[in-house]
Amino acid sequence: MAVVYFLIVFMAVVVVHELGHFVFAKLFRVDVHEFAIGFGPKIYQKKFRKTLFRINVFPLGGYVKLAGEDPTEAQNPQSLYSKPAWQRLFIFLAGPLFSILAGYMLFVLIVSMWGVPAISIAYVEPGKPAHEAGLRDGDIILKINGRRVYDSYTVSQTIRKGNPVELTVLRNGEKIVINAAPKLFEESHFMLLKDVVGDVQVGTSINSVAGKPLNPAQLSSLVENYVSVETDAGTFRGLLKQYQYDPPKYALGFYFATVSNVFRKDFDVFKRGDVLLSVEDITVKNNVDLSRIYQLVLAQETGFYIEVQHDRIVWARRGLPDEVSVTLMRDDREIQLKIPSSLIKNVLETAGLFEPKTSNLRPANAFEVIAVAVDRCNNVLVTMYRSLFGVFRGREAGGVVGPVGLVAFIGETAKAGLEPVLTLVALITMSLGIFNLLPLPALDGGRIVFSLIELLSRKKVKPELENLIHFIGFLLLIALMVFVTFGDIGRLMGR
Repeated sequence: MAVVYFLIVFMAVVVVHELGHFVFAKLFRVDVHEFAIGFGPKIYQKKFRKTLFRINVFPLGGYVKLAGEDPTEAQNPQSLYSKPAWQRLFIFLAGPLFSILAGYMLFVLIVSMWGVPAISIAYVEPGKPAHEAGLRDGDIILKINGRRVYDSYTVSQTIRKGNPVELTVLRNGEKIVINAAPKLFEESHFMLLKDVVGDVQVGTSINSVAGKPLNPAQLSSLVENYVSVETDAGTFRGLLKQYQYDPPKYALGFYFATVSNVFRKDFDVFKRGDVLLSVEDITVKNNVDLSRIYQLVLAQETGFYIEVQHDRIVWARRGLPDEVSVTLMRDDREIQLKIPSSLIKNVLETAGLFEPKTSNLRPANAFEVIAVAVDRCNNVLVTMYRSLFGVFRGREAGGVVGPVGLVAFIGETAKAGLEPVLTLVALITMSLGIFNLLPLPALDGGRIVFSLIELLSRKKVKPELENLIHFIGFLLLIALMVFVTFGDIGRLMGR
């Protein structure tokens, strides 16, 4: 089904893009020979007036073939290069603009039906800047420094600059403005050890691991090795199964909410609507608690999970036994179950099993729907622009996804419902528009550049030369697509 979803989404996105070129070509009286979805041999075609509409075998793009686009074709008043440069510019520009505008229209629909994501705080660490400034568990962040925000990434990146921030939060239906100063947090180490031996006295700080001070490079190299852990309370040994390092960063000291502790559907002994209150003696209130419980399940009864800031132990606990006691609230009645810890592991690894922590925020009226949707799209465009330049600078190459990766991604998204699917379609169509505006040969942006050169120099570039440059660019784009596709396959095989 993932392939079917991909084809539907991709064909819809391509149709909108090519429709832009088609509409403006017709507007400026340029004949359109073909309107094609996909490349390669045809599987369906139908001629309407002067245009042959066709669907091709490989649905990885599309094109409109305009009269006079091929320099060897006889030129006539209805051919592309018989038109003024400004008209050609608009024809080439229309595809990306239609793609981007489609994203705006989809976001208006999404916001009107579901609202916008609420950025909720799951847990505020006591004694940290966020708590001292007045932030509390459950607060919803609406704005940062006066600008509306729609994702936790934007909030985090603003805070990590280290400058004082003004947060507008929603608490019990009331808007509150909170001013907070980020603090430089020390590096953090997260260690999961199994098969621990010795009299384990965790203590309050770690002096060394394998005889040396905490060092991320060394600890990473010791994963899957037995190590000695020396604390201020004693020494123990164990298999270092997992290690994660967070470098020093400016932060306020809170965690974003993702999921709640309420089951959204039946799963084994759990019923829809069950509230998970505790596992063993660990109270469950938010996704932070769920994450720690998952680590304890992996550690098992002979293991330990330890969180360290600099060298101070901030949270540590022995792993969970093979059978655990679970407390639930079901139909206003508290019940206790004895279940295998492997079931808890399956629960925490199953996507979409818990209710989201917060619901979307709905605009009050139609005017606010449009304003919020446009503002959200503007934020998306800025993020895409920055990400794209990050890719070209080599900073975000791992985030480039090709057709194979999109198949898997769309398939996973389809399981979550219509809203995330439409959001993904909006993001894809806007990405297509932004990408095609790049001033590269074979892309619409490259063709726009040639039109601008003619407008400014008042000299027409030879169509033969322009088409040769675009052909070379097309070959390079195909090579890039093959490279990205192999990367997609590698990521999928590595799961």
